[in-house]
Amino acid sequence: MAKKIRIYYRAAGHVPLWKVMEEGGFLKKHGLEVDLGSMEGKRQRAMEGLRAGDLDVISGNHHNLYAYRALHRDPFVHIAQTNNLWKENWLVARDGVNGIEDLKGKRIVMDDFDGHTGLNVWLYLRLNGLEEGRDVELLDGDKKGIERVRKVMSGEYDATFVRAVDQLRARAIGARVIDLPESMSMIEGVTLTTTTTYVNSHEEEVKGLLKALVDAIHFFRTRRRDTLDIIDRTCKDLLKFQSDEEQAMYYENQVKSLEPKPYPTLDAVRNVFALAVKRNPEIASFNPLAMWDLHHLREIDDSGYIDRLYAD
Repeated sequence: MAKKIRIYYRAAGHVPLWKVMEEGGFLKKHGLEVDLGSMEGKRQRAMEGLRAGDLDVISGNHHNLYAYRALHRDPFVHIAQTNNLWKENWLVARDGVNGIEDLKGKRIVMDDFDGHTGLNVWLYLRLNGLEEGRDVELLDGDKKGIERVRKVMSGEYDATFVRAVDQLRARAIGARVIDLPESMSMIEGVTLTTTTTYVNSHEEEVKGLLKALVDAIHFFRTRRRDTLDIIDRTCKDLLKFQSDEEQAMYYENQVKSLEPKPYPTLDAVRNVFALAVKRNPEIASFNPLAMWDLHHLREIDDSGYIDRLYAD
């Protein structure tokens, strides 16, 4: 009998990988059944659900749990990481802005300064020598990238950062889109977030879920057409794709940063922790590695399971 895991995703962009896990038969292969639900825009509720044991795993909650662990010893833990790159790295800008260096003195609109996406912009600019409040003005705006693009085109703001699909839409309406030459290391996408309580009491489920995850990543990376078919059948409407081109752009942007072995990188952990410290400066001395429990993933890796997938 399949063991059930209650999993909630924090962003719709996570869903395709979960659907590959399901539709590709990888959950069933490892004796699992997933009750997948949404916690989009519900950062606090996701945290409270994990803490109370009302749900088992969150796909996401990348930066906000460090403070709870550091200040309250809450047993939150990340057990796998699929993406280690920031993906909102297209700049839509008015005339006169041709790169990051030209943003000094400009007004930049984001979707949520207190959330992951807005804090990413703050950190990216800071790493490029532009301090918020001194060199640039950061402003909250519409959550829809294309609406922020329209505000830039109308002159209300000077620039905004968008993701892969929105940059296609921006180009289609005549916006100036700048491909930034470098991204930034960042914890993004499907992060398996749970508690040490769950890990310690559901070892079989945790190991099965990790194997299903690495199987799905391998499928996603190596079977483009089949993956696009799964996306088209199961979550195209959720992701609001308006064309096959948008769907293909989403896929290509995802696949280039999917980790065959879903470990976090040190730079990505460092950068996501910088977001946590921005919100809670009092946790600056906390060691962010305390949030990561990778021993089950390492055990699977050491067994050769992942290497054998890519040897075929």
